[in-house]
Amino acid sequence: MLLIDLRSMKAANASINPKLLPAGIGADARNLDISQGDFRGMRGALLAHTLTGLGSQMASIYRMGRDTPSDTAYWLATAADADYARSMQASDTTERTYRTGAGTAPVYTDNTYLGTAPYPTGVVALGVPAPTGGMTLTLGTPGTGPDETRTYTQTFLRANLDESAPDTTAASIVVPGGSTVNISALPAAPSGTHGITLRRIYVSTGTTEFQRIASQAVATTTATDDGVTRGDILQTGGSTTKPAWLTPPDAGFGILPLWSGMHGMLEAKSYRVCVQFNPHAWPVEYRRQVPDTIVGSAAWGENWLLATTGLPMVVNGTSPAGMIARPIVGFKQACVAKRSVKGVGHGVCWASNDGLAYHGQLGTKILTSGILTKAQWRALVPSSIIGASWGRWYIGFYNDGTTRGSFMLDTVDPAGIIWTDVEGYGVFEDSISETLYVLGAGNIISKWDYGTQLEATYKSAVYPIPTEANAGCVRIIASTYPVRFSLWADDEIITYQMEVFDDEPVRLPGGYVARTFQAQVNAKGPVEGVFVAEEFADLP
Repeated sequence: MLLIDLRSMKAANASINPKLLPAGIGADARNLDISQGDFRGMRGALLAHTLTGLGSQMASIYRMGRDTPSDTAYWLATAADADYARSMQASDTTERTYRTGAGTAPVYTDNTYLGTAPYPTGVVALGVPAPTGGMTLTLGTPGTGPDETRTYTQTFLRANLDESAPDTTAASIVVPGGSTVNISALPAAPSGTHGITLRRIYVSTGTTEFQRIASQAVATTTATDDGVTRGDILQTGGSTTKPAWLTPPDAGFGILPLWSGMHGMLEAKSYRVCVQFNPHAWPVEYRRQVPDTIVGSAAWGENWLLATTGLPMVVNGTSPAGMIARPIVGFKQACVAKRSVKGVGHGVCWASNDGLAYHGQLGTKILTSGILTKAQWRALVPSSIIGASWGRWYIGFYNDGTTRGSFMLDTVDPAGIIWTDVEGYGVFEDSISETLYVLGAGNIISKWDYGTQLEATYKSAVYPIPTEANAGCVRIIASTYPVRFSLWADDEIITYQMEVFDDEPVRLPGGYVARTFQAQVNAKGPVEGVFVAEEFADLP
């Protein structure tokens, strides 16, 4: 009688009784590559780069120089969790890159600040603060027209023309039409790393829009309005139809690119959207509240999922003012790990107390349901999970307090789980090379699935048989030998990691009978089949 027939070894399931597992699903699967339909070891992570000049273990990495594939240029790293997002401006030639988290208020950098490793050598506060303190106005040369009221305001700018909201303490003067007005006592730029180099001055007469009359170095504290020269209309505030371009909140985190030139940011129970193509500008009118604290977020398509301490929400809209959040009704899966939240192309995954939650095109579900029990999931310490997307797989790096490891779960067809030995403190998914980079201990950056082939492990389901029997022999068909084989009978180990060197049948220890059998294979593979039988004649 043929007792065990293993031709398909796909993944593991720790939740179901091992006697009831479906075909191809075992009790354990580790470092397993199922892409070619057989049993074989996945490739390990290949050392790509080592961060230098850093005094502690880093937690987050991001690579600039995104237009050219590279393993070494240019790695940004922080010791605390951080999020990065690249500028969407077509005219940006400096690869402006925005960062939130890392224990600081939001900042940006670009390739002019890269310097030498560790990168970058400089950052600039993301927002541009508005001028405060107003100005002094005096009549210059009187005109001959009827009296008019002129109201003046000003803004600060960086060299890259990021512009602030206007000064809220606008100044007014009544003068004859055609007069010149002298402007003095203009306030200095605030201290700090804001990068402010320019000032613009605008004027409005009556109900007209504010129009620019001067653009000058910020150090210049005087200006003159000749009463004739009028330039562009102020866009950064100054009217009911133009919300003020305020700085982002100091506690803002989780910046990410959305769609239509928008970036999103989180703060406590609020989600924020910037002025399109201007992530330095965050009007309060584009801020919305949700009932629960937002832990993290990710996007797929034109859907922005907010993973919260209560009901998850999905935000949709075509403009910053129209971004509306709606709850995923009936799916109260609170997020327990910000870094676990990951867009996987067709939806978003996040770690909850009950398992790996998912919402997207394929529905709303717990992907680990029926694969791991709640107790098994919680033993991984889900609050430690760092998520990555690799093909159709969600890869979760965990730290259970004793061991660091990772797991792979197919987000399209989550039939089982595959455990891996790769540890991760942070990840970066490089779209230009389609490479997943993993930050390891000692600030080593490695490339997932680029290294040498690992030894894989697969422990089968438990095979019950109708009558007691002795497992007399095993035959293993493989492309590469040796293969290590283990056998259990009624949960007792019969032979452990016995080496098989070819596809000839091998006699197994006798002197017992059992009602259940379970096999394990350890090899780099490929292995095409494992067969255990009572007699040689029963083997295929």
